[in-house]
Amino acid sequence: MQNATFPLNYFNSILTPVKMFRGRTQLTWSKIIFVILFLNGLMMIPIVLNYADEGSYNLKGTYPVLYDLVDEEVVTALNSNEPFFLTKENGVVAGGEDEATALEAENVIFFGETELLLQEKDLPLSRVTYTKHVDWGDSVESVRSEIGRQWYYMNRVFFVATYSFMIAGMLLLMNVLLVLGASFFMFLAGKYSEMEIDSFKESVNMILNAMGLPVLASLVIGLFLPEITSMMSIQSMGLVVMIVLLYFKTRFSEAFIQAEEDK
Repeated sequence: MQNATFPLNYFNSILTPVKMFRGRTQLTWSKIIFVILFLNGLMMIPIVLNYADEGSYNLKGTYPVLYDLVDEEVVTALNSNEPFFLTKENGVVAGGEDEATALEAENVIFFGETELLLQEKDLPLSRVTYTKHVDWGDSVESVRSEIGRQWYYMNRVFFVATYSFMIAGMLLLMNVLLVLGASFFMFLAGKYSEMEIDSFKESVNMILNAMGLPVLASLVIGLFLPEITSMMSIQSMGLVVMIVLLYFKTRFSEAFIQAEEDK
């Protein structure tokens, strides 16, 4: 398996500390870049799944003024099942009729028959088609939550894609810094010791081998606890543990490994 083709040789090289060390010359720079992106993608899976499963969205994050427009008067008007037009200090909340009149205001929540209209100053008008089941409830928080839920289902593809792209970029930067930083110190240590690491590329390759299992552990735990900080902590601590195991099992020396195997 040590001579297997890529990417099988990489997966074989992450199984034990000895294989991590002996597999330090298998990756070219292009394959190293691919592995970094691949590991980054694995860590993104729980994050993307978590965003995709979200059933609601805090309206205050995008529409802070509209969030404050919802009060007990709005709840009562919604539950009356009659057209209403409520003028608030910072905007208008209306339902049933007078859509054009309502939209003349800067800040508007309009409850139409088939869609919800959200308009806040400096933001484009958002037309949100209702889902099959709509339940405004009988409290201010339930109305706010339902508006957030309706908006999220209408915009979830854009929302998930945007946030996933942002987090993926941040995670990639952190992973690159982690790999390059650990590799640099490992390479420097090899220059002034008997460690058999002949180039910076070998050091990077070995660190990526050592990172494989921690990333898989982070992926599995992230499926149950999809928090990026927790996942990065697991990955970083796991990498430290693997480097320690590498040292005790190989001393970063083929001669040491051979001597251990001959015992």
